[in-house]
Amino acid sequence: MLLVQQTHVSKSLNGLKGSCFNIRLEYNQDFIIIHLPSIDKMTKEVFVEMQYMLEDWWDFVSIMGYKAIFAAVDPNDQRINKLLNMLKFKYVDSAEGLSVYQFKGK
Repeated sequence: MLLVQQTHVSKSLNGLKGSCFNIRLEYNQDFIIIHLPSIDKMTKEVFVEMQYMLEDWWDFVSIMGYKAIFAAVDPNDQRINKLLNMLKFKYVDSAEGLSVYQFKGK
């Protein structure tokens, strides 16, 4: 699994906020991971906000040379796991007790 085989120390970027959610980005030269610990409420508006945010991030990270955006989430949080599927993330593996998904654009 990519998370276990990392060769570079990763760093975190905190303070990314949506209207009803917080995100922490973990990144290094090999990968970028979205950590989405919780969502305060899930509405159509929040989902659309996340879609636009993901599209903007995909433009940025693909220009930076990343081949995918990963998401690491609690496997027991059905709402977040369902949300990632709706956002076109694909489940790839588990690591460090988290479910790992991957997004490669539309």
